[in-house]
Amino acid sequence: MFVDYEEIDGFLKPEHFKTLKDLKLENVKKDEIKIYSNRVFKNGEINGSCLNNSLIQELFENYHNKALNLLRKLNNNKIELWDYSEFHIIETGSHYRYPIHRDSPFKILSGVIYISPEINKGTLLFSNKSGKDKKEILWEPNKALFFSRDENNSYHSYEGDEKSTRRALVYNLMTDNLKEVCKIENINFYKVKIREFLNPYIHRIFKRVI
Repeated sequence: MFVDYEEIDGFLKPEHFKTLKDLKLENVKKDEIKIYSNRVFKNGEINGSCLNNSLIQELFENYHNKALNLLRKLNNNKIELWDYSEFHIIETGSHYRYPIHRDSPFKILSGVIYISPEINKGTLLFSNKSGKDKKEILWEPNKALFFSRDENNSYHSYEGDEKSTRRALVYNLMTDNLKEVCKIENINFYKVKIREFLNPYIHRIFKRVI
């Protein structure tokens, strides 16, 4: 069974949604994905790629408390672990498929807000890595999905609809304290550390993760 999650319609303020929808980005090939990384840290440092610093700061100020409240509801044990936030823009090609996976344990709250187009595929949830009990969170512009990952009950994937490029804002609360996450989830720190190191290479070569 998938962990508890929250679906929220109209998550972004209209002006923020319009800004992200109207972003002019490079075209993505139908079988590729492009990730534009944007981060804000606890010390106030901001690193942006496709979003300017003032917009990243504005997004942080408008939605950080909302995200923290969601984390309190979904996994209060991790609330003290927050170190930085991600506001990534992800462009998914029409024929691209990301494999079934659990999120990195560095993500203490995982969020996605669907931006454009009007119709596409949402997020696919599963009860295990083999894809059992598939459920789709339906795509709707400005709809958000949030959950706090668990080692065995947060498998999911996403893909294009074979018609158009899929744009989403991925809004995550992040930690650097992997050891404490492993303690909370009762999983082996060294095993997870090795897996997190290897997964980017495995995905790049074999289009899968472990």
